[in-house]
Amino acid sequence: MNTPSQPFPAITVFVVSFVCLAGLMVPVTSVADTPPSTTTPVEFGNQVYPILQRACFECHGAEKQEAGLRLDRREDLIESGTVEPEDPQASELLRRVLLPRGHDEIMPAIGDPLPASQIDTLRRWIAQGARWPDTFVAPKHWAYVAPQRPELPQTRQSDWPQSPIDHFVLRRLEDHNIQPSPQAEPEKLIRRVYLDLVGLPPAPHEVQAFVRDPSRRQFESIVDALLGRPQFGERWARPWLDLARYADSHGFQRDNFRDIWAYRDWVIDALNDDMPFDQFTIEQVAGDLLPDATAAQKIATGFHRCTPTNVEAGSLPEETRIEQVIDRVNTTGAVWLGTTLECCQCHDHKYDPFTTQEYYQLLAYFNNTAQEADRANPKQPSSIKFQGPSMPLAQPARDQQRIGVQQQLDEVKQQQQRRRRQLAASLDEWSVGLAETIEQSPQTYTLDITEFESQGSTDSHERLDDGSILLHGGDPPDQDEYRFLAPASRQQVAPIRQITAIRLDVLLDDSLPGKGPGRNDRRNFVLNEFKVELVSDSASGETADTPPRAIEFSAAKASFSQKRYPVADAIDDNPKSGWAISPQQGKPHWATFTLQEPIDLAAGQAFAITMTQHFGRALTIGRFKISALTGNVDARAVPEAIVAAAAKPPEKWSAKERKSLVDFRIEHDENYQSLGNKLDQLQRRLDQLAPDTTLVMVELDQPRMSTVFERGDYRSPGAAVQPGTPAVLHPSPDGPGDRLTLARWLVSRDNPVVARVTVNRWWAELFGNGIVTTPEDFGIKGEPPSHPRLLDWLAIEWMDNGWSMKKLLKTIVMSATYQQSSNVRYDLREIDPDNRLLARGARFRMDAEMIRDNALAISGLLSLRQHGPPIRPYQPDGIWSKVGGEAYDYEVSPGGEQHRRGVYVVVKRGSPYPSFINFDATARLACTVKRSRTNTPLQALTLLNDPVYVEAAKTLAARINAERGDASIDEKVDYAFQLCTARKPNPSELATLRHLYHQQSHADDPLYGVATVLLNLHETITKD
Repeated sequence: MNTPSQPFPAITVFVVSFVCLAGLMVPVTSVADTPPSTTTPVEFGNQVYPILQRACFECHGAEKQEAGLRLDRREDLIESGTVEPEDPQASELLRRVLLPRGHDEIMPAIGDPLPASQIDTLRRWIAQGARWPDTFVAPKHWAYVAPQRPELPQTRQSDWPQSPIDHFVLRRLEDHNIQPSPQAEPEKLIRRVYLDLVGLPPAPHEVQAFVRDPSRRQFESIVDALLGRPQFGERWARPWLDLARYADSHGFQRDNFRDIWAYRDWVIDALNDDMPFDQFTIEQVAGDLLPDATAAQKIATGFHRCTPTNVEAGSLPEETRIEQVIDRVNTTGAVWLGTTLECCQCHDHKYDPFTTQEYYQLLAYFNNTAQEADRANPKQPSSIKFQGPSMPLAQPARDQQRIGVQQQLDEVKQQQQRRRRQLAASLDEWSVGLAETIEQSPQTYTLDITEFESQGSTDSHERLDDGSILLHGGDPPDQDEYRFLAPASRQQVAPIRQITAIRLDVLLDDSLPGKGPGRNDRRNFVLNEFKVELVSDSASGETADTPPRAIEFSAAKASFSQKRYPVADAIDDNPKSGWAISPQQGKPHWATFTLQEPIDLAAGQAFAITMTQHFGRALTIGRFKISALTGNVDARAVPEAIVAAAAKPPEKWSAKERKSLVDFRIEHDENYQSLGNKLDQLQRRLDQLAPDTTLVMVELDQPRMSTVFERGDYRSPGAAVQPGTPAVLHPSPDGPGDRLTLARWLVSRDNPVVARVTVNRWWAELFGNGIVTTPEDFGIKGEPPSHPRLLDWLAIEWMDNGWSMKKLLKTIVMSATYQQSSNVRYDLREIDPDNRLLARGARFRMDAEMIRDNALAISGLLSLRQHGPPIRPYQPDGIWSKVGGEAYDYEVSPGGEQHRRGVYVVVKRGSPYPSFINFDATARLACTVKRSRTNTPLQALTLLNDPVYVEAAKTLAARINAERGDASIDEKVDYAFQLCTARKPNPSELATLRHLYHQQSHADDPLYGVATVLLNLHETITKD
């Protein structure tokens, strides 16, 4: 078979790619859909009407007639004069579609110009008389007609087909007088099938074994082995997780993390188990509603819990819920129906036969799950919180450890209770010596707090009974400054004499995240500056003419100070330093600031205090109290309440006073505090052993009422609707109006689209383009299939084989169509530049995750450990900085964890992994049916400079030296080239790489430069 072709220009490509990787991919255009013959009769219904329907009826159809022109009816088209039968040159319709892009008169005015093949169809139709049969009735759109198994077409070349697939492909090629390409070289073919089925390159010995025996039987055994590998599920989970919009964070401005990685692991396991797709669907849409649902089936419902969740301050809980439900409807339509259902949210679909009522009937199936975000305080709009629902994961070993630690913790609590009873029993005797302690201790006077001001625009504050200030508001400002007056308490009649220190108590409260004391999710704070002035307090009603006087401090001490954030930094006049308390969040803390000189605080006077907290990330204090101290600051302080109680005989103590005395004694009892420290350690251990959780769907006991939203606005409910399905598709299912009934309807064999849509996506994964090149849209505006009968055959074959993904993939990769050489052919550049006719094998750049996996595998760094929480490979510092919500430090995963496969890399929607984004991965904010595939200079820079790829290059060089240590330079280069491309370099390529090696001879390891070039080859990151 003589087919002119162009071999892969490896050396030319790698020299260019080493400088810049952009511009190396063949641009995508369209394919000729019909044989280029002017004499072939044009069928109006199958060829012309679909073009008019897609390109013209939007502006010139039944609902809208721009310039008074209507083209969807025969009589209107003829009377318009836009078409002159048998005279294409005089037809205005043809002139308009032939105008260049951007011309004021080009048609269609919206969207891309018509491809040359469709223009040729219109020209031939007009030349043949522009026949529009009188009896013509617009057919039902092809995608909404149930597929039937077609007969295999007859072909002239009987020795080429190896599979039923090949008959459909070869027939199209023969119609265009095109020969298929020869089979790919064994090295290319084995690398292709490895990348396609498990997403990893073959080892050199596996390549060599296939080169020695490239028989069909040997290839089939390789395919079977790959389908059985656990890496199969990881490779094929990636596109499904794009559809599921799987991510590890909420999205939107706060973008806090949430745990749902167990769903990702469920997908991997289900794919490895070859779970039938109908069951795969039912468990994800409604696994929780199955009778006696298992934990795994509930985990599967994470599919629709992956939807982003808005917990920004001020967001409305009901609006957030409705946005999630709408997202679930739209995602379901895209994944299982290949339909742009979102168009129906506000109005009937402009192109496809779906109505707004049907949209909200589908929405009714999803409208009955538990609310996932709500206000912690109904009175505060800023207090919206994410609340699940989540399910704990069964982890037997961990559960057993947790039981043991819990038993120890319970025992320590009992010891504390016994010690408290002992101290309470001897309280009367102990109180005798308390007077001496009081005499030697500094006296504490709680100050009032008035005229409090904060910079939080959504904040409010409350003065509690103990004199403390509690700040409210779920969206604290990034930075804040508290200003207030602190006069003596109204109960304090006499002046407070000889104040030696001011005490700041930072307290816990149930309304704060994790009880605080900080206002952000970290519960920490940074007090940058604590400044005090003595001023007049006119609000007191007393007259005291006191000019403002700055108070100077000589020292500071605290209950605890974070490393590098000592309490003294709060009074050092350096706005960049400050006091913080991590890791001892969740506890009350105090700080005392010693005055340089004692001072009196009289009636009519107050301390004007400023607490500056400018670190950022809302690291601010949530609740605090201010006190004045007199006496020896270094002695043990005794609170006012204790002093007052100690002045009474024991028989006069109230129950509250007795409790306060016991608490004070406990606070200074070494035995009790030792037990407390042990309790803290056990609690931290118990927290570490807390069961992992995952988000799941939970149905309400009583369904909500569902309505149409007028103009798509949930605040304008219209007519009530019951759960239902689009009339254009197969009949609505019997059963209750819940997600389980919907799931069974989606994967009914009567569904005309689900099988076509799904096999088309898998075909696109293997060939770069689907048989329908708009996999997200099988409607009227979508592209028609290049091989409609092949698409139907694949759909029926898949369903007849028990919805088995692995069986269908094996059928495809065993075909001669799949196994063709991918060499670019000069004879196809004009006829079929996109390879829509499949006259050669596929050639396209790998996806982002596969590029990284491939580099790690080649270098030997790749860890094949599966499952578990997301990993964090290297990324530049500061990427995760954000305003609002919890702040996270990005810590690179230790050891081999950072070298696990890309499917496990953390997906933070607000700050996705930059290396993946450079190669067109998505932030998973919405369902992604098809990623874009670009080639940019930034991608070349990523491969050259990203530490992940730098480490891979260094490790590859080390691997070559270790595995070919005594070999010659040529042998080492030859081996490295095989690792990267699966083939041996030709003499020219070898000479170029040898020259590069000698150029790098001054370097510590000249092979590092060679390894860097090889990992950056266009061929290395391309599946061909």
